[in-house]
Amino acid sequence: MRRTLIIAVGILVALGITLIASGQSRVDIEVKEVGSDEGQVIIMLFDNADSFSNRTPVKRAVVPAKKGNVNHSFYDVQEGEYAVMVAHDKNKNNVIDKNFVGFPKEPVGASNMMRFGKPSFEKSKFKVGSSNIELEVRFMNN
Repeated sequence: MRRTLIIAVGILVALGITLIASGQSRVDIEVKEVGSDEGQVIIMLFDNADSFSNRTPVKRAVVPAKKGNVNHSFYDVQEGEYAVMVAHDKNKNNVIDKNFVGFPKEPVGASNMMRFGKPSFEKSKFKVGSSNIELEVRFMNN
């Protein structure tokens, strides 16, 4: 019985070390220059170009809008390439509203993007390794 307990504890310790060594990191995101307290800010984390273009994030958060800057952290992010997209969903309908031409009517932004161009995974991607990442994201059409 005692030997079984020692083996079980050893396995649990080994699993814990494996999880620590598996490259799980935290991605801290600061959404800059939110224009108002109206609505909510949607923050999406994507791990490939298809999920980015289809708007199917691996992690998603909705935080109350606050004039100025809004912060959120995604935990347990595996090593790899990612991109972040944000939207100021002013009317809280959980959709990025667009005009008749297809341009966003609400402010949107993406990692590594400034003021011009259509966001893409390739333009927006960044690497997550074994250490935590801090990102600033600005709206392109604020």
